Amino acid sequence: MRPPFLARRFVAFAASLLLAMPLLCTAAHQYTVTVLAGPGSQAWDINLSGQVVGANGSNAWLHDGNAYIDLGSGLAFGINDSGQIAGHSGSNGFFYSGGVMTTITGWGFTTARGLNNDGVVVGMAEFEDAENGFVRHAISWQNGVTTDLGTVYGFQSRAYGVNSQGHVVGGSDIGGAPNYPLTPFLYRDGSMTEIAQFPGPWSEATAINDHDQIVGFGNLMPNGPELYPRTAFMWDNGVLTDIGALSGGATSFAFGINNASQVVGWFGDYGNPHAFLFDAGSFLDVNDLIDPASGWVISEANAINDLGQIAGTACRDGSCYAVRLDLVPAVPEPATWGMLLAGCTLVGWRRRSRGARR
Repeated sequence: MRPPFLARRFVAFAASLLLAMPLLCTAAHQYTVTVLAGPGSQAWDINLSGQVVGANGSNAWLHDGNAYIDLGSGLAFGINDSGQIAGHSGSNGFFYSGGVMTTITGWGFTTARGLNNDGVVVGMAEFEDAENGFVRHAISWQNGVTTDLGTVYGFQSRAYGVNSQGHVVGGSDIGGAPNYPLTPFLYRDGSMTEIAQFPGPWSEATAINDHDQIVGFGNLMPNGPELYPRTAFMWDNGVLTDIGALSGGATSFAFGINNASQVVGWFGDYGNPHAFLFDAGSFLDVNDLIDPASGWVISEANAINDLGQIAGTACRDGSCYAVRLDLVPAVPEPATWGMLLAGCTLVGWRRRSRGARR
């Protein structure tokens, strides 16, 4: 016995619906905003546990996920998954671990900007050069031992990021006193090399993930109107992607990348920047990914962990604060529930129709 005519039509409709629409349909990334520190604060890095470090005026701080912890005078720039911290205090870099702060010293000024999970810290330090006097070179530091990473062309360099393999990125000068414009470098296997030559000066690499994908900013406009960085980039095994080309021509800077190849930074003008997320080829204004009724403007995104959490800066009512952006768990859109209901109904009708034929 065949099922009634209307039942057959409904089964056909449900089947066509399932075929015409993808099974999984989830909303775009959506974030909540959590304030971590007081007005004027900035968040610089985030680890896999969602712990964030930054600066509030001249004080370094850590937010351990539950509370704000004042680390004293300085700036905290990096945190690893063990909660170890790298930063700068006075004229010296520091390494903070287990409640103990160790000073990283050189001949003169030093700073620490990043670290990996093995406790390798990178930054820069002053060295005495027989020809040029005191010069600042990129360094790595571990267990009290400082290694001078040298330069590519000129006699100054600085390091910002290091991955789990100990590969380091930063900027090295290409000559031209007194401003000493920079070119981005990758240091690995004991050698510092330029990753790309940009048409204009002032280009640096700021972060590197465990796949040796590198992000930063550079002047990609030959004979451009200004000497300063203009556009965010990602470098992957020799292939350079101009992320900033997707920003509508605005100035852009990339500062963080995770192991899912998601990149964060900011774009716009210096007086009204917006944070961006570059994900799977899409350039997204982070402000489109938060509740517009919150009143927040996310002005900077400086780091992103492998869970997609972002550390940055948000402004509201004339004040700016260090914030963490947390992903809202994705839920199926109404269309998805409709498809699932149609699928269940289809299965039910097919079973009934089979029983009727027996």
